[in-house]
Amino acid sequence: MKITDVRTKMVAVPFARFGEFRPVTMWYMTRHASIHCITYIDTDEGISGVGTQGDQHTIMNLIRPQLIGKDPFNIEKIENEELGGPGLGGRWRLISTDTMAAIDGALWDIIGKSCNKPLYKLWGGKVNDPIHVRYWLDCQSPEKQVEEAQRAFARGWTAFKVKLGTDPDTDLERVKALREALGDKVELCFDINGGYPLNVAINTLKKMAKYNPAAVEDPVACIWPYDAGALENMADIRKITGIPIEAHSHGPNCEEFVMALVNKRAADTLHLNISFVGSTWECRRLCAIAEAGGLTVTGQSTASELGPRNALLLHLYTAERTFRGTNDNSTHFLEPPSGDIIKNEFRVVNGTLQAPDGPGLGVEIDEEKVAKYHDLYLSSEKYRKHEPGLGRKNSHLWF
Repeated sequence: MKITDVRTKMVAVPFARFGEFRPVTMWYMTRHASIHCITYIDTDEGISGVGTQGDQHTIMNLIRPQLIGKDPFNIEKIENEELGGPGLGGRWRLISTDTMAAIDGALWDIIGKSCNKPLYKLWGGKVNDPIHVRYWLDCQSPEKQVEEAQRAFARGWTAFKVKLGTDPDTDLERVKALREALGDKVELCFDINGGYPLNVAINTLKKMAKYNPAAVEDPVACIWPYDAGALENMADIRKITGIPIEAHSHGPNCEEFVMALVNKRAADTLHLNISFVGSTWECRRLCAIAEAGGLTVTGQSTASELGPRNALLLHLYTAERTFRGTNDNSTHFLEPPSGDIIKNEFRVVNGTLQAPDGPGLGVEIDEEKVAKYHDLYLSSEKYRKHEPGLGRKNSHLWF
């Protein structure tokens, strides 16, 4: 089998919740749609694979010439030698991790379809089944967060990832209001996106502790390896507050970062997304390090995955034993009146999902929807750009 062509198409899929179009808002940014480059990789045996996310220019001008004529089964060789992937000790410069992940997903889709097996069966079978997921709740006022969380809870969601970060007082109001509204049995994880300096993080998380957060993700900034001192800060926060810390891994060559998390006892959980590390195999390498160091692993969501990327993640979550925690999920952003680009869209049932059973990724692209969202991408500037988020109050508290 040889690769014969690589094709791409840009789409904009508007975000929606509970029957109405609504943007996704954080303290630092507002997004109205999931912007994706859909990548199709064709072969001489009539099998095509599909991946999403990534940069269209890079895929068509840098990656496409390298892929044509290659055997898609040589996925490790393609990613590490032909494209300069994560195993080359820092030489990955021209290709972003989410672009590499788009190629990775399409190649695995081809491999699974050729073998007539779902990917999880090629990766060892189901270990985590069903897959427990948490509702991705953006940064709103405490009242609006409670309202949305209660509606989600009524539909069967039992765990939530909640965005914070505007200011410590309002963040504490959000935590308190959600715990009181949802009760003690609901799992609440809070994501600060590295927004607190150390002293604010310690003081604020100590006050949050009585509301029993399942974890706090990235309470202080940590852009590895440029801010390595943040690992000591996270270790101090973890020790002083007693709250489990979830650390988000990003960028190529993350093995050293995960080893440092373990050695410095800076986190309880490694938070992983193929988009941020570049490939499925890289995720599994990081999982092995995390497991050896006593960390659990959870799946991260960018709040914008479309069907093919969600499928790839679900196959990984169910086949990799270290994903023992509750994983992020944002499929609810693509419910009517919006919609995914696949025919059988994912719907969470009682807080769980399952990996598809079809060959490869196990999803079928709806080309009519692709055409619709491609036209929307071309016609509406609103969906192609990011806008300011909620911002921050009392900026003197932060830096």
